[in-house]
Amino acid sequence: MNRGWTAALGPAAWIALALLACFELALHSDAVLQRYRAVFAVGRATDKIDFVEHARPSLLVLGNSRADNGIAPDALLAAAGSPSGMRAFNLGMPGANALVLHGVADRLLEAGARPSDVLITLDETLFQHEDSLGYYGFLAERDALLDGGFHAELFGSLLRTWYYTGNLRQLREPDKLLRFAEATVGEVDPVGGGAAQNMGYRAGFKGRFQNREQLMAQEAGTRAPPDPRMVDAMHKLVDRLVKAGVRVHLIATPLFGRESAFGPGAAPGPYAGVTPALEALGARWLKVDVPPLEPDHFADPGHLNDGGARLYSAALGQAWRKDTAR
Repeated sequence: MNRGWTAALGPAAWIALALLACFELALHSDAVLQRYRAVFAVGRATDKIDFVEHARPSLLVLGNSRADNGIAPDALLAAAGSPSGMRAFNLGMPGANALVLHGVADRLLEAGARPSDVLITLDETLFQHEDSLGYYGFLAERDALLDGGFHAELFGSLLRTWYYTGNLRQLREPDKLLRFAEATVGEVDPVGGGAAQNMGYRAGFKGRFQNREQLMAQEAGTRAPPDPRMVDAMHKLVDRLVKAGVRVHLIATPLFGRESAFGPGAAPGPYAGVTPALEALGARWLKVDVPPLEPDHFADPGHLNDGGARLYSAALGQAWRKDTAR
């Protein structure tokens, strides 16, 4: 007697499918992602986003690792005179690009978390298509994925178990596996502290957060022309914020050995038109008088360490105070 394909699977197969279904549902839950914030980049990003949704800071920093390691909110506010009732938060996310930042900003605005000011840290890698940390399927808007032709990532936003297998393979590393086990049975904060500890800021230390391959990929991104899809996402990000009544300021953290490709004094190149286009949408370039920085102020050529970040953040706070007082 043919009992059909359901019987042919057998009890073990059904148990395996049920476990996979539970795991898939877990990957759609912010609570589960946050629990593993010490293991996966998207978990730490989700933890920071959730904090902003609930705390609703007035001043928000958006960007990638250059923002994450480069702007200390406490130093910024202190230099700005500690405005009454003002809270600042660093929502820098290592490896994020404009497509991801646009999705995050839309989520925050939809949740009612509308800051009065946003500082966007411009960086060449914001304009490159790169998703090695697996942000797209969790944080990018599905319409944007469809319009950009990111069909695999769009499918991955629906079937996250398949999409996130690359990151799950990292559990073969003993250190990652140990942190995963610790996070499974208890609360474990990521290196540098949880979202509330330093208001999103994570101090950079030489060789601590990036390996040689990541640094080489990032530096290669500074020489590549911008991806038009990322340029469009940045335009949409700024336009969305401005139309929501947010003051948008454009900045660029200091680099060692070269100048930023953005801002009024930037040299001609493939990124020369980015800043004027964003200013036409209502953003403003924030001129920061950065004090001289020495080599020992950098964790690596692209990232400030804690000493450098605090010097830059103080200068940024002064520039922001002058700009908002106008």
